[in-house]
Amino acid sequence: MRKSGSGCCRSNFGSGAGNSDDHGCRYSSNINKNGKYDSSSTDTNEGKPFSVSLSANNVTATWSEDVVTLGDIVVPFQVLGKGTFVSDLFDRLKIDGIVGLGFRYISKRNKPNVFDNMVSQGLVQAPVFSFYINRMGADDRQSRLTLGGVNPEYYTGDFTYVNLTGRDKWQFKMDRVQLLGGMEIFSENGCQAVMDSTSTMIIGPRRDVIPLNIKLGGRPVSMPGPYEMFEFDCSSLDNLPVVQFIINGKKLSLLSEDYVIKMGGRCLSGFASKKGMLRDGQRFWILGDVFMRGFYTQFDKGNRRIGFAQAKH
Repeated sequence: MRKSGSGCCRSNFGSGAGNSDDHGCRYSSNINKNGKYDSSSTDTNEGKPFSVSLSANNVTATWSEDVVTLGDIVVPFQVLGKGTFVSDLFDRLKIDGIVGLGFRYISKRNKPNVFDNMVSQGLVQAPVFSFYINRMGADDRQSRLTLGGVNPEYYTGDFTYVNLTGRDKWQFKMDRVQLLGGMEIFSENGCQAVMDSTSTMIIGPRRDVIPLNIKLGGRPVSMPGPYEMFEFDCSSLDNLPVVQFIINGKKLSLLSEDYVIKMGGRCLSGFASKKGMLRDGQRFWILGDVFMRGFYTQFDKGNRRIGFAQAKH
């Protein structure tokens, strides 16, 4: 994930030795100074090509096996893909590679990802990893990935846990979304939500997100891409209300400091709508980095659950 230490890898939800330590995202001793992967004596090159779609970009690669290093954790026998064509994806995102932390059911070859191998090889204390996402302010501390547990320095209070409802994604049932005090309620009959660190925004169905943005005082803005976006008057940010996500009966309160995206002198809403946000007949939300700024997020693979605690900025 490009938010952590070295800024050179990105995790994909729905794509933790470490003693629950924090680690930057430096990976593999075979990344050279230009951000390119160099084969070495530890690389077993199978040479079989494959392709995958990442962030709406097609990537072509060949299968290989090598020693992968994340922080001070060394993982041998890791299956990986060596990109042969990546369009401009890596240049635009300022990354050298992508590290998936999802479930092997969606793997191209049903192989364990690097974190699953850490667990099976006894390199981490528990099958848990956690994220702290900063607010991208000048004085903010770096975002942080913790492998093997949680770091109390980055959250306050207790965790709210919710069990997963999907087999292959970090998906769960969300009770509803509302403004502080329940004055306005959205997805009132419940919905499905998935955590996705590769999504910058919170993305939801049009019938919920458009009225939500209007109630927040936003106005539509034309932006490239498949999402319907709104923006706020930058002089009125102090008056924006708290948005609450009701998960497993608990109210998680997201502040405007978290859901406003400041970009190029504009103040964009972190809530975006998209057509077709239905799954199994239920409304469907994607909770990306905007949500994770507000809540330190614990991904517990062992118990198939997600935990949320108030982030400590």
